[in-house]
Amino acid sequence: MDAAPQPSPNPSASTAATATTTAARPAAATRRQPLSRDSSLMPRYLELIRSGTKTVEGRIRAGKWADVIPGDIFRFFSTQAPPSSTLPANTNTNSVSVRCRAITVRQYDSFQAMLEGEGLAACLPGVQSLEEGVEVYRSIPGYREREAVEGVVAVGLELLLTDDC
Repeated sequence: MDAAPQPSPNPSASTAATATTTAARPAAATRRQPLSRDSSLMPRYLELIRSGTKTVEGRIRAGKWADVIPGDIFRFFSTQAPPSSTLPANTNTNSVSVRCRAITVRQYDSFQAMLEGEGLAACLPGVQSLEEGVEVYRSIPGYREREAVEGVVAVGLELLLTDDC
């Protein structure tokens, strides 16, 4: 004999569980400890993060960017001198880096949706229009093709420490 299904003792718990399981990120991924990660950045964006002007990093949702959680620590680096650099001529730009903590992580289907949701100025300071911002991301090799397939992730950043490692 089959037993009749038992109602959940807490109907709101059932709703909460449904909301968690329908999120883009599996629930198990959010239970892990924060990770330390390294990632390269174009010099211009490294300097904007260092200055506190750029507060959101947008990427294709793949590889290490597919499972970012709040609390992950990033060391962003560039091996090139930033344009119109304020660094002294003898500075070793091969080791300039910035450390940040991921404070928010939001997933989007497109760069346009990400820029609308996070704000153009937070993602791309100095870019004047949404269309220009979308094109900045899509001009990165491979991003135009991968955007529709993998989606994008917006990581809100808290500047921790500027290193010259």
